[in-house]
Amino acid sequence: MSQSAMRRRTLPALSILVCSLLCGCASEPRKPAETPFMTLTDGLERTVNLQNPPQRVVSIAPGATHIMRAAGGLSSLVAITSADYREQDLAGLPRISALPLDLEAIVALDPDLVLASDQVNDPSHADLFDALDIPIVYLGSASWEAVLASIRMTGDMMGTSEQATSMVDSLAKKRDELMAKTAAPGVRPTAVFLISPIQSYSFGAGSYVLDLMRWAGLDPITSSFDTPAPVLDDEWVLMHNPDVIIGSFGEDDAKDALLNHHPTWQSLDAIRNDRIFSIPAADILTPGPRNLQAASQMARSIHPHLFEVVAPRTGNESLTTK
Repeated sequence: MSQSAMRRRTLPALSILVCSLLCGCASEPRKPAETPFMTLTDGLERTVNLQNPPQRVVSIAPGATHIMRAAGGLSSLVAITSADYREQDLAGLPRISALPLDLEAIVALDPDLVLASDQVNDPSHADLFDALDIPIVYLGSASWEAVLASIRMTGDMMGTSEQATSMVDSLAKKRDELMAKTAAPGVRPTAVFLISPIQSYSFGAGSYVLDLMRWAGLDPITSSFDTPAPVLDDEWVLMHNPDVIIGSFGEDDAKDALLNHHPTWQSLDAIRNDRIFSIPAADILTPGPRNLQAASQMARSIHPHLFEVVAPRTGNESLTTK
């Protein structure tokens, strides 16, 4: 019986499988083949053996989809998540639930690889897919360097290493050019990133978002938090009094929205000086290559003088004398 047929027969028994795994009574995992096509270490430090080059890939995290695009592997995707952004090159792909995980829908697609995110997806799902003989790779995305490493690794898996390496080199070059601009002498304004104007969800030490803020010439005030996703209280923000507030606030008036939910913030320097900037959620809330666009937008909004284009002298300018 083919592996595909075996998986289809497995569908009615998925609930039993999940129950047995949760109870800790699953059978021993099968031993991998002697000579796998590729052995790698994923973002959870798991050793993953791929028996063959992947041809049918399901992404269960928007960040994994972005990395597949950057690595040149979109043509191998057979499904993405319902949370993925509506982009033209993803049109027509089936969308499945990842939170909660629709395991039956994934198995029905007969994938030979599932791509997940180490920052989004439940690590325990690895046991479910291992029991079904479907490899799952958790891509690292906690930092920008982890994102670049994930693009390279995905290129290696998909047989598109040349395109993936070219993308990594291009992104690194653009990042270095941006950092060179914002490294100009002067005070770096303090800043806080808020996911929403309602609840003060932010990013802590080690987060890729703090990397982006530093590239943009900002000093993030949440870098002292050990947790990667702190929730800030109003008094803490008032005490640190950021010069700039950045968020994924959408098209609404961010200042009014912030003061509506945090009225005591009216004394913040960022509020008084109208230094509030919104970045598209698709560019910043999902770790991946589009984050560079977010960093560039931040830098241009906060340091517009660094991006002014000076017209070259033609030699025909008139001279005046006293």
